[in-house]
Amino acid sequence: MLSLFWKLFLTMWLSIVGFSATIGWLNDKLAREQWAEEPANTFSRGMIRITQRAQQALQMDGRKGLRDELLNIPRMTRSHIYVVDADGQELLGRDNALKQLVDRRTVMDTTEFENDQGDAYTILTVNRTPPTTLLAPGPQGTALRLVAAAILSALISYFLARSLATPLEELRKASRKIAAGDLATRVSKTMPARQDEIGQLATDFDVMTARLQAMQQANQRLLQDVSHELRSPLARMSVAIEIARQKGVGEIGSEIDRITLESERLESLVNDVLGLLRETSEMVVMSEEDLDLSALMSDLVEVVNYEVPEGKPGVSWIAEQPCVFHGDRELLWRAMENLLRNALRYTDPDLGVLLSLDASKRKSRVTLEVRDYGAGVPEQELEKIFEPFYRVQESRDRDTGGHGLGLSIVANAVKHHGGSIRARNAEDGGLIVAVTLPLDRDTA
Repeated sequence: MLSLFWKLFLTMWLSIVGFSATIGWLNDKLAREQWAEEPANTFSRGMIRITQRAQQALQMDGRKGLRDELLNIPRMTRSHIYVVDADGQELLGRDNALKQLVDRRTVMDTTEFENDQGDAYTILTVNRTPPTTLLAPGPQGTALRLVAAAILSALISYFLARSLATPLEELRKASRKIAAGDLATRVSKTMPARQDEIGQLATDFDVMTARLQAMQQANQRLLQDVSHELRSPLARMSVAIEIARQKGVGEIGSEIDRITLESERLESLVNDVLGLLRETSEMVVMSEEDLDLSALMSDLVEVVNYEVPEGKPGVSWIAEQPCVFHGDRELLWRAMENLLRNALRYTDPDLGVLLSLDASKRKSRVTLEVRDYGAGVPEQELEKIFEPFYRVQESRDRDTGGHGLGLSIVANAVKHHGGSIRARNAEDGGLIVAVTLPLDRDTA
């Protein structure tokens, strides 16, 4: 089976050679027809007249007159006539050219004459025959053109086929490495920079590979985190059970509380993982209805604040105007609840969290902003916090009770509603997360 390189090379080469051969054959055929249509004796009559004028010039002005007459003949015609003196010297110094004609046994007409002083000269006229050079008609010219076209087209086809096949071969090698598990493979390291479609394909290939590598690393980190999260509460539950065994029935209240707390942590972890799988699925079935976002957020704030310690501000809610949105109530509730709980986890407890709704700037969209008063997020990591399993700090979520999945669940819920989510640091500290939703799906 021929490789792509040879398929490209042979296809281009044979096409160019075939095209050149066809053009050469047509050119030769037309040239021969034109040659045949011209009267054969026209050239001979012209040579006779030139010979007669040369003889007259020799009689009247001698050798100088004959030379001047030859120089007045047009250059193309002059190449067919030679004058040799009695010493065998060509009058215009073209001895080498005349010798080549003699060596090739070119057919020539010979006329001898002399002037009144007895100076003898011989006029040699070359018979009119089609030239056989590379650019001339005739079998030899056609063959030379075909050979030249074959060599030139082979070089062009080789470099063109190589420029197309080589990067594709690099892509094939890279794909095999990736299939073998080497997700650190990058095509751009082995392929020269290109600005064409193949270069764009290589760039997209590297972006895809980088994304796969990031997802693999995130999944590995998830397994490590889940393993740790499972191991820690299970270990504490085992300790609590062992202590409970050593105590009397009436003295195990604290151990029961510990077991209950750790069970809730395990349930939360499982729910987060299942929630992420559900939200990232492309087959999410949404139960959409007309919702009063202001009323929905008010209910949510009330539920979230119920768990805030007494004396702490919790979530403050600002709604500039009522807003009706068509969407999935449960999906939006879970998303905004995750967002608010995440903000409460990192904000200054004495300052709380601010939730605002704004539908006045753009009538076709509504914006929900959640602002905390914590330490914020490094600028270079703002886009990454919505990726699955991503943590700004390796121990940050573990110490605060989260698993690094909440914001990813929020982002996917917003995506299913045709909206967008962005995070930015507030100028006076803290993080602001803005959720923008389309009021009319057709304008999303």
